Amino acid sequence: MWRFLGETMAVFAKDMRCEFRTRVAFNSLALFAVTTLAAVSYTIGPYGIAEADRPYLLGALLWIVVFFAAMAGLDRSFVKEEETHTAPLLRLAARPLVVWGGKLLFNTVTLALLMAILVPLYVVLMGLSVRTPGWFILVLAAGCLALAVTTTIVAAIVARAMSRGALFAVLSVPLLLPLLVFLIQGTRAAIEGRVPDVLAALRAVVSLGGVMTVASAFLFPVVWHD
Repeated sequence: MWRFLGETMAVFAKDMRCEFRTRVAFNSLALFAVTTLAAVSYTIGPYGIAEADRPYLLGALLWIVVFFAAMAGLDRSFVKEEETHTAPLLRLAARPLVVWGGKLLFNTVTLALLMAILVPLYVVLMGLSVRTPGWFILVLAAGCLALAVTTTIVAAIVARAMSRGALFAVLSVPLLLPLLVFLIQGTRAAIEGRVPDVLAALRAVVSLGGVMTVASAFLFPVVWHD
């Protein structure tokens, strides 16, 4: 167990060092998210939505921005290995589940850093008032992990395809659509302070994330060595 964790952290540290040198993935996510946020806040602003509609629409807009930002950058976790021709060496040096764990951790941390910057800006620019901040943060954390799990396995599947960007989005949307629906419902409930509805949405998000985690763990060795 400790050996597995150590090897996973080694893969994660390698990816973080590469990202700090190039900043391709994080810059892609951040640029798309901030640009979209600026356009949304300029067009709608904090007063462009009726008070009764604000929780649902602002919750939906938040996850739409996060979703499309994820589509813009999270596929880089495996694509860069193919572009720099380091994937064969990584296959020899590390076990498949170690690679999957390290890439998953990298995508989770990258998405968490993005949300740590994006969400406060969104709250301020859109004038969002959250009645239960603790549950709101918990929904964001659960959504961040579930998004990372799904996009990691999809990125591994499309890494060696010719049209990676289009294929990544095409495969991700059917898998992420139910997750986004529950995340929007949970975010709306957290904004309105309806804790039972937040718990129901969180159970659905955790269930979907758990299913994708188990499926990814079984599927990744086949994808990685194919």
